[in-house]
Amino acid sequence: MLYRYTGFVRSSLTEYLGVTERTVKSWEQSNNAPVATVKLLEILNNDLSHLGRDWAGFRFINGELVTPENEFVPPGKIRAYKYLNMTIDFRAQENIRLKQEVERLESLTSFFTLRKTFP
Repeated sequence: MLYRYTGFVRSSLTEYLGVTERTVKSWEQSNNAPVATVKLLEILNNDLSHLGRDWAGFRFINGELVTPENEFVPPGKIRAYKYLNMTIDFRAQENIRLKQEVERLESLTSFFTLRKTFP
């Protein structure tokens, strides 16, 4: 049963959920625990797949999000994501502006080069 992976034993699970030991035993024998209980146990097991297919394989370990590729993502990095995107957007706009400035200067340079050729 999933509860064992979360660190529960049957008696502590019954206390936590407020159900009888007979109820948990019944779930085990029928392999048919209530969906809400299974989802709760998934959450307690740090499994985020209940959030949707895109979250399959993600989990929490010691307060850090861990990707399916076993990359740890600390909370500070998640908070910084917004600001990193703002920086990327700013740099992209700055690159556009600088490219336009280079094009403008190149056209001026070619204009003055042509003027020197024809006195």
